[in-house]
Formats: sequence, structure tokens, C-alpha cells
Amino acid sequence: MTITSALIDIGGSSVKVTIRKDSAGEIFSHESMTNPLVNGKHISLDPRQLLECVIHTMNKAASKIAGNEPINKIYISTLRQGFCLIRENVEITPIYLNSDTSGEFSRSDIANYGSERIYQETGHWFAPQLTLPKLINLFRVIPDLKSDKTRMLFVHDWLVWKLSAIIQTEMTLVSAGQLADLSRRNIHWDLLEHFEIPSTLIPNPAKFGTVIGSLSTEIRSQLSSNWTYAELCVGGGDSHFLHLGASGNTPGKVVVSAGSSTPISLLSPTLGKSTLLQPWKSTSFASSAYFLEGNLGYPGSFFGWLSKNVSNPIKNQEVNMHTLSKAPTVFGSCNMWNEEKWDSRPAFSILGDHAQSTSEEIALGLTLDYSFALANQISALIRDNFEINQVVITGGGANRQIQAILKSLISVPVETLSSQHAISNLFSILNDENATPMNFESITAELDQETSEFLLMQSKKHALLYEQVEGTRKVLENAR
Repeated sequence: MTITSALIDIGGSSVKVTIRKDSAGEIFSHESMTNPLVNGKHISLDPRQLLECVIHTMNKAASKIAGNEPINKIYISTLRQGFCLIRENVEITPIYLNSDTSGEFSRSDIANYGSERIYQETGHWFAPQLTLPKLINLFRVIPDLKSDKTRMLFVHDWLVWKLSAIIQTEMTLVSAGQLADLSRRNIHWDLLEHFEIPSTLIPNPAKFGTVIGSLSTEIRSQLSSNWTYAELCVGGGDSHFLHLGASGNTPGKVVVSAGSSTPISLLSPTLGKSTLLQPWKSTSFASSAYFLEGNLGYPGSFFGWLSKNVSNPIKNQEVNMHTLSKAPTVFGSCNMWNEEKWDSRPAFSILGDHAQSTSEEIALGLTLDYSFALANQISALIRDNFEINQVVITGGGANRQIQAILKSLISVPVETLSSQHAISNLFSILNDENATPMNFESITAELDQETSEFLLMQSKKHALLYEQVEGTRKVLENAR
């Protein structure tokens, strides 16, 4: 049977709809920008405008396939900590995005519960972007929102509800929001009770891939005929989708998504024990595995800033002793993912006199910082006895330069995979087809031994300098 599938991806700044015609393996997509609203620490989207954007983007993407080509299946992939509250078929809050940091006002609440305790139980240490601290603050500031009739919908759940009138959630979203008891793979009822959050707030989770049903008559009337018979399936978090496409959810593969931010993910059959690196842990699409995440922060954003402020396109330099010696020391990444390091990571900075540095030299400095942080976090996972047999770098920021440097810093194979291939593989898995063999991109010649040894020495020096400038971001923020 020929299946044409669609993936609706909602991020913090855009909606993207991707359609694959499995009969020919063709992929079509359309992306529309959204307009987040900023009010203090709150960053949100207007639900009405977001739905209009989704409908528009679905129609634009469908217009690229044949007029009579039916779309059979729809999956939804979204940012994970974002949510809205509804009551009796009406949104009673905007859609708070994952970039909303109002959870900062609940820092003491989480500390009183126990910082180590909440990490052990939920797999997440305190961060103001998480759903739990944002909920605690929201109910304190607007107590009228708290009611047995109120439901909380993650962004995925909200769109399922708008498209089908069905209210339900999915477990990777619950656990990524710091609301799950990981050992039981269920909603953390005792945690909700502790923070006086109604037990009726969170809908029942459904298994990833479960067929939800057809689109509502009202929604079908706003869409092209391609969508008339589409079945909506349970989706989940964006990072989980990306990991599935880039690794096939095969154990032992670390997936690095190189974009404006850089999540690092790994499937593990157990929660394991975490020491220096404290990965966030959630359930996964595979019921037998947990999903572990680190994050470098936003080094890709800084590279984007550099690219936009130079007169000529930046070219990747060859990595050798000559180019490395000219690269300035840059800090743009979080070199170890845990609560202390994330909270004290330095402000983006370039050390020394770089006035005479070329844009390529600064870019290489950014890449070194990026690679050193990657190596630190992956090595920490290995030291904690998590199985790792391959690193796959994908996303728009993946390149051979990062691959070559990282290969010289860690002891496991490092490959790059195009985003296009990862997406194609994802659709094959979703449609129960045999995924195509991973088409890893070739790498230039290995770095010579002298260069590799120099990089190892530089990575140690970088780590020492990093420790000396930790906390500068907080100092600058407090000086405003």
C-alpha cells in the first residue's frame, strides 16, 4: 500500500509541514514564521494565530503534490516544554513556549522539594524553561486558573485537540516537562499533590504512533482535499523525532543536532547513574529505553551572528597546526550539562586581542569551542558506563570540520548525516517500511598525529580557561 505521510513541526519561531510521497520517495515542505509575544519572562504565541498559521502551512505544503494525492497519516512534532491551559473547549492562557523563563520564580519551590530528589525522580534538574516550575508560578500568580475543569495541553496536545477535538497527551512530553515519575514511566501524581496541582490537569497519555482518528469536519473545511481522509497519529517531542530519524532508535548511537542550539541525545535501556554530566532523562518512543539528553547551549546562534556580520561568506578552513595556532579562544558552548554548569556558563566571549583575526579564524575558534564541549559531554557519558558505539552529527550546522576535530578527541566513530536523509529515514520508520541504509557523508583525510595531539592539549587548556570565566554571564545580567 502506498502511504503519503505528513509531519507538522511546531518550533518556537516557525511551523513547518513536511510531506513524503512514499510511492516515489519525494519530500515536499513549506515553512511559515510565527510571531512570539514577549512580556517580561513570558514568551508565548496566540492560539488563534498559531492555528491559522498551521492551516496555512498545511495547505501550502499540500499544494506541492498532485491535486488528487491523498495524505494518509499525520504526525505532530513540537517543542516540548511549551503548553497552554484550556477549560470547556476554550484556551484560558496563551501558548507558553519553551523559551518562556517564568519558571525562574519557582526556583525556591523546587529547591525546597529537593534538588537532588527531583532529579532522581523526574530525570530533570531545575531550569526555568521546564513545564513544572512554570506551572507552579502560573497557579500562584493567577490562582483562578487552578480548577478540576482545567486541562494542560502541551503544544502537541493542543494541536491534536484543535484538529480532532480529542484531548490526550503523550509520555515523552510529560517526562520532558519534569512531570513524570521515571521509574514508573507514569505521571508523577505525588509530585502534583506536593505542589497542589490538580490531578485532573494532565490528560491520559497515549502511546506514540497510536491512531487518534480523523480530522474534524470544521478543520477539513479549511484544508485542501488532500487532507480529507488523513488519520491523525500520536506524535511527541521534536528531539525524540530527530533522534529516531538519525539513529533508527538504535541503542549506543549519540545523535548531535547541530543548529542554533545543540541537543545531544542517547537511548539507554536503564536510567544509569550520572556523575559529572547530569543528562536530562525522559521516556522514549521505544518503550524499552530511556531518552538521555545533554545540550551545548546556543553556539550555532553565535555562528549565525558572525555569518550575518561579515562581508563575504565564511569558508571552513583546513584544520592543521598553522590554522589552529591562529584561531582565538572562544566561549559559546556549555562544556558540561548539569545544573551548576548551565547556571554558571560564561557569556559568549572571545579572549585576547582578536582585532586582527579574520572571520574564518574566529569561526574556527567557535568550532573548536563547539567540538571541545561535545567531546567533554560524550566522554562523560562514556565514563558513566553508558554504551556508546557511534556519534552521528546532523542538522544544518553539521560539517566535516567538526567531524574531523571530534574524531581526534574521542575514541568512538564519528559520522555526519544530512538532514534530508534523516527525514527520509524517519518517514520510512513511521510507515513501517525498511529504513534505508544510513548514508553517512564521507570525511576528508584523518588529522595527522601531531595535529590530533595538539588538539587534545588545547582542549585541556580550553577547559581550564572556561573555569576561570564561569559566572561572567550572571555578573553582566545583574549589572543591567
